[in-house]
Amino acid sequence: MTLVFFGSGAFGRATLAALVAAGFLPPLVVTQPARRRRRRGKPEPTPVERLALESGCAVFAPASVNDDDALERLRATAADLFVVAEYGQILGRALLEIPPSGAINVHASLLPRHRGATPVAAAILAGDTETGITIQRVVRKLDAGPVLAARAVPVLPEDDAGSLTARLATLGGELAVEVVRAFAAGSPPPERPQDEAQVTTCRRLRPGDAWVDWTRSAIEIERFVRALRPEPGAHARLDRDPPLDLQLLQARPVDGEGVPGVLEGVERAFFDVGTGSGLLRILEVVPASRKPMTARAFLNGYRLTRGERFLRTGDR
Repeated sequence: MTLVFFGSGAFGRATLAALVAAGFLPPLVVTQPARRRRRRGKPEPTPVERLALESGCAVFAPASVNDDDALERLRATAADLFVVAEYGQILGRALLEIPPSGAINVHASLLPRHRGATPVAAAILAGDTETGITIQRVVRKLDAGPVLAARAVPVLPEDDAGSLTARLATLGGELAVEVVRAFAAGSPPPERPQDEAQVTTCRRLRPGDAWVDWTRSAIEIERFVRALRPEPGAHARLDRDPPLDLQLLQARPVDGEGVPGVLEGVERAFFDVGTGSGLLRILEVVPASRKPMTARAFLNGYRLTRGERFLRTGDR
């Protein structure tokens, strides 16, 4: 079976690595164009592109995968199946009609729950006790195609977006190989329509979404910290002159009540902040332009006083 792989980030790289290790070496890997990570830095290839070149695959990185030149390039591969994992562009109707077996996508949730761009963060934010990987057929509506395979994993209390994504990436590669093997054997898995009544969606995070809303409960904010770790991070701004910006790395809800955003207790190794319900105990932070540090180390260098307050958003 000949397949073309579409992917860009580390999650997609894990799927490509599993396919290559299983003997499904794509003649062509499609990825996003190289981009600068810093304003003056050099354009950097995607993790998928780097692995593809190491594996001896041809790489194609069009600005638009749906334009005529890209479609012609894809038709020339004579691929039987397209496999997609964290690619970053919507596949148009003409593209999806190219391979005889269509296109399948590796999605990091148990569809129809958490359709969209940020399913791992969404699972943590929602307090889900399990999530998983779904292999689904790609259709024109985002993440709405029928399910070919799914496998669940627990969401651990200590999971953040980084640790959960890593586990899901490994599982996604394993499940993708199983499904591709079934296609190659001429017996693809039966397709199960998604239950539209059970759909939840999640959008891509915008810059303003990273600021802590202290009117939320301590439980919700602790999930928020984990859902945004390691990137983009949960940010809070202490109302000083000048303001002091922090990224919260470790926190936990504790008993007690206070005014949302107000420091209700400052001890040697932690400080407690009021929320909409309960207190949030801050244990590790990253001050602006500094390295991560424990709350104890932070308090040794930055004197906090009970009664000081954090702003509700990043706005002054």
